[in-house]
Amino acid sequence: MELDEAVATIALLQGQIEAQERLLAARDATIAELQLELLRKEFELARVRRALFGVRSERVTPEELVLPGLDLSAPSDGTPPTEPESSRKRKVREHERGASSRRRRARLELDPACVTDEHVVLDPESTTCACCGTALVAIGEETRTVIEREPARYRRVTTHRRKFACGACKQNGVVIAPPPEPPSTGAGPVGATLAVDTVVAHFHDHLPFHRLVSVFEREGLSIDRGTLSRVSGRVGSLLAPVVATMEHEVLSSKGVVGIDGTGVQIFASPHCARRTIYVLHGQEHVVFRALKADTAAHVLEGFVGFNGIVICDAAKVHLGTVSASLHLVVALCNAHARRNFYDARATDREHADHALGFYQDLARHERRWQDLDPLARQRERETVLRPRFEAFHTWLRTERLRLWPRTPMAEAFDYVLRHWEGLTRFLTDGDIPWTNNASERLLRHVVLGRNAWVFRGSFEGAEHGCVLWSLMLSCRRLGINPRQYLLDTLEALRTTPHGRLSELTPREYARRQRATTHTE
Repeated sequence: MELDEAVATIALLQGQIEAQERLLAARDATIAELQLELLRKEFELARVRRALFGVRSERVTPEELVLPGLDLSAPSDGTPPTEPESSRKRKVREHERGASSRRRRARLELDPACVTDEHVVLDPESTTCACCGTALVAIGEETRTVIEREPARYRRVTTHRRKFACGACKQNGVVIAPPPEPPSTGAGPVGATLAVDTVVAHFHDHLPFHRLVSVFEREGLSIDRGTLSRVSGRVGSLLAPVVATMEHEVLSSKGVVGIDGTGVQIFASPHCARRTIYVLHGQEHVVFRALKADTAAHVLEGFVGFNGIVICDAAKVHLGTVSASLHLVVALCNAHARRNFYDARATDREHADHALGFYQDLARHERRWQDLDPLARQRERETVLRPRFEAFHTWLRTERLRLWPRTPMAEAFDYVLRHWEGLTRFLTDGDIPWTNNASERLLRHVVLGRNAWVFRGSFEGAEHGCVLWSLMLSCRRLGINPRQYLLDTLEALRTTPHGRLSELTPREYARRQRATTHTE
């Protein structure tokens, strides 16, 4: 009897233990779900910070959003997580960079127009034979060339206007030589070459004015920052009609125009004002525009009657009612769609890997076709990429049903499905790029140069800066010397009528240079 009671007690205790184990398992599952939800909330909070504090968001990475001790990106089967794509690429690049640097040799080339050759001939101490005393015969020589640099030298030009008068009758008064044409750059004694060098160093090479002052002082010229700023503004105002002509040619074309924007600070009393810099590029032109507001009416100003295609991101200013009223044909950037999957990969590695693999395959094909003509590229896209996009679209619609709403991965899915037409428009036209990365690379020049122009002194200063950025980046893309272009253009502006300003754009300047090279 006692044995039966003991067995019953043991069975009861075992049942209680199993019930407690089930409760513990349920608790662990609840904790895991709450941790996942906390991770999602952290992700959403970071995106809110990004929306409120723009520039700071550039330092936020998905890895920073993973909570300590919790890595939901690890596969559920226990296999070790794969290394993030960005770190793998970074390590490979560092390795390749080290290997290439070991193989690199000093290679210096000089433009013959910028160098003065000097030959130094050295003879042995004795040119007679030590045995018989006969004069030695030259049988060859060894040469060694080194390149030396002289500090900049300045040329001070003083014009003397002589006066004449009749010493006999003194009736005709004084005769004086006509005044020479003033420097096109203004700013008193600053000549064209000094003004152009200042503009190129500041707006092309990112040198702040205070550093330029130090450079000029080492070379023997004392000049203040205010003068350099006024000279740059004067050059920008003179060249503004050329950039306006470039903008007109871009917006009156029927080709593809890329647009994107970034912020800039205007130092205005009593506090700084944030304005927007937008870039437009197409027809071998690069045009920067300073906007007082980033509304659709300001961003799309000038697009009335535009018959081309706009490549941009899916911001509301690009796709809202203003864009619809202008009947703009918009192609969207696939790099932005890919970025959403990349940012959400910490919360759902399986879906992120599939989407990132799709975009990696897309980029590989586009690199292979980048040298093809537009018609051949379009045929390749229709043959190779369209079936892949259709399969990707089916996968997106199927897998979206399995995702929780308002999660980072669900929003990445929704972005692609919502903008599918714009994201696939490039498949029907070989001239349309599959991303808008070209616009972001152009804006990168403004962003990385903020140490040189932390603030613009006024909105007019920002407009002058946009003029000079436009010309500097256009020259860079066309492979022409910005200094020589500015010197030739400032001189040509004296005699070129307004109706022929298109001849002074960097595009036409590069064409003339190519024609001259082919003739020679």
